[in-house]
Amino acid sequence: MSKADLLLEIGTEEIPAGYVEPALAELGAKLTGWLVEHAFAVAPQAVESFATPRRLAVRIRGVDTQRPRRKEQQLGPPVRAAFDAEGRPTRAAEGFARKHGVSPDQLLRVGTDKGERVAVEVETGGEPLRALLLGDLQMRTLLQLGFPKTMRWIVGSDLRFARPIRWLVCLLGEEVVPLRLEHLTAGRDSRGHRTLAPGPVSIESPAAYEATLAAVGVEVRPQRRRARIEAGGRAAAEAVGGRLHEDSGLLDELVHLCEHPTAVTGSFEPALIDALPPEVIVTAMRAHQRYFSVEDASGRLLPHFVTFRDGGERGLQNVVEGNERVLRARLADAAFYWDTDRALSSEAKLERLEKVVWLEGMGSVRAKCARIAALAVGLSEALQVDVDRDLLRRAALLCKSDLATEMIRDGKEFTKLQGVIGRYYALEAGEDPRVADAIAEHLHPRSAQDRLPEGALGRLVGLADRLDSIAGCVRAGLAPTGGQDPYALRRQALAVLRILLEGGWHLDLETWIERALEAHEGGELPPGPARVRVADLFWGRLETLLSDLPVEIVRGVLSVSRLDPVDNVRAAQALARMRGSESFERLLEGAKRCRNILVKEGRLPEEALEGAERAEALRAEAARCWEAWRAHAAGDEARGFDPARFEDPAEGALHAAVLACVPVLADAAGSGDHEAVFAALAGLGPAIGRYFDEVLVNAENPALRTNRLRFLERIHYLFARFADLSRVVPA
Repeated sequence: MSKADLLLEIGTEEIPAGYVEPALAELGAKLTGWLVEHAFAVAPQAVESFATPRRLAVRIRGVDTQRPRRKEQQLGPPVRAAFDAEGRPTRAAEGFARKHGVSPDQLLRVGTDKGERVAVEVETGGEPLRALLLGDLQMRTLLQLGFPKTMRWIVGSDLRFARPIRWLVCLLGEEVVPLRLEHLTAGRDSRGHRTLAPGPVSIESPAAYEATLAAVGVEVRPQRRRARIEAGGRAAAEAVGGRLHEDSGLLDELVHLCEHPTAVTGSFEPALIDALPPEVIVTAMRAHQRYFSVEDASGRLLPHFVTFRDGGERGLQNVVEGNERVLRARLADAAFYWDTDRALSSEAKLERLEKVVWLEGMGSVRAKCARIAALAVGLSEALQVDVDRDLLRRAALLCKSDLATEMIRDGKEFTKLQGVIGRYYALEAGEDPRVADAIAEHLHPRSAQDRLPEGALGRLVGLADRLDSIAGCVRAGLAPTGGQDPYALRRQALAVLRILLEGGWHLDLETWIERALEAHEGGELPPGPARVRVADLFWGRLETLLSDLPVEIVRGVLSVSRLDPVDNVRAAQALARMRGSESFERLLEGAKRCRNILVKEGRLPEEALEGAERAEALRAEAARCWEAWRAHAAGDEARGFDPARFEDPAEGALHAAVLACVPVLADAAGSGDHEAVFAALAGLGPAIGRYFDEVLVNAENPALRTNRLRFLERIHYLFARFADLSRVVPA
């Protein structure tokens, strides 16, 4: 069977840089998936992707030009319906045979899990790939690539894409496959670089794709453009006596902003290096102009920048002068903001925050800072963190003060410097350096990969700020829904968890959620329902953090626990480490035998509930039974059952085993030794097994039966105090 390369190129107006990589991966996966669905073999290494701002392309090497032939068995009606008592074919058999072009006596009989049926063996495949592409490949479906934003540009059509589609190329070997999309028909004509070689260029074959476009100024491989940018940037920086300031995000962006990157070097006034914080200069160059900063060997900025033009060397000096002129204006704005803001005292900035609305109907930013201060001081006491409370309170009050400054409020490209510029302003205003550092650090981590605040002040202010923001947004009716999270509450919840977990800080987070909610007045949602929404948000993020563990173990532990992230994570990890061991099997078996009989007798009311309601009911009852067991082990009378009514030695043996286990559980739980907790529970397995082997729970005597069921209830909830093992399956 002959083979050929398949090439598909989608030519567009310039696609936003951040859209390109995900769309390219999805396009390749969809085209490959279509081929596999139609029985064409595709080796992963045969799939190649290409992209520039104006095109997305996929080439698949060595595809069969015809669908492979194969024999398949088509099942028909049951044999009893296909033939009568004398073995003559019925109308059902005749119709099935006629449909597949055979005579009834050629029908096969095959056994299936639903009985014996007639069947035929048919040969499928053989259709030309070109015909299948034209008949079955739906271009509209193929191009639904999940862009963050799409647009319509054809009058009377609902076709949407990130940017207008201007041309299509589709080749199978050297042959054009004229796919249709609205008014466009695929051909072999691509487009050269907008300025270096504008106009159409003919692609003779998929194999010639890269070389043909390279000849007209287009480098279609992103990896090669990246290497060209890195090498050109290094050379340009070295030419002015420095090195490029590392910025992987800017490099990623530039790769998808240029088809033919050419390095451009420019300069600015050296005096600005001492007049402005380095972060301001770097941001002014990077935010809108996509300039790389240049620094010396010690990391100090030099008065130069490197950027990249999408084009050749012609007229480069004009480009340099234009870039320098734009940067000069931006740095002049920054210097104005800097000088204006430094003239304000910290108190003046705080006063301005009274007029800055945090959320509509939820007060000012100044009021938010006061709430943050109260929460931060309370958290420091609850966590027993040794910090200066006065400095902590001051850092919390000033943590948002830069929102009242010209630099952050009006300098659009400088808004990402929130916290960083606040630190500089605090130092200029004479604040304690520890306060200034906390202002800068409290916004970390800004992403899942970002570092945590280094100082305790920054961590405490960051915790308090996020708890207040989550509580206020949820009360205002702005909780995340589905894929919508406009206030990044999931990210903020994850940051809270990371600070607690990586700091090893034990915190009853539910108590602090309630405090944060009660500090807010107004809002659409009362504190009670809001508490459930906020807690669910944190539980969901905890599950995400524990995604490397078996999901049923994670949910089994989290569903019965108070929200103490450090304790929750350690408990889930401990139970997961036991999985597959003999003690793990004993643990599950013991809990399962108790639960099964109680469910059968209708003794577990939480079983009638679902989701959060079930978890809440189970957790509450388990907590009550745990306290009852602790009291009983300390000498109090048993609650709910009467040990004096035990008649079988196995009852007394299990009761004694549980009483001996409870202090061990209490000590282990108190010290956070979750391995010891689950090992102690697993140790009850033999006594539980003996109990069920020797004791008739459903005794004829009603009083005896009730006592035994109540005893088992207490044992069931003892297990449930530490994990809902009904969710867990053996390894």
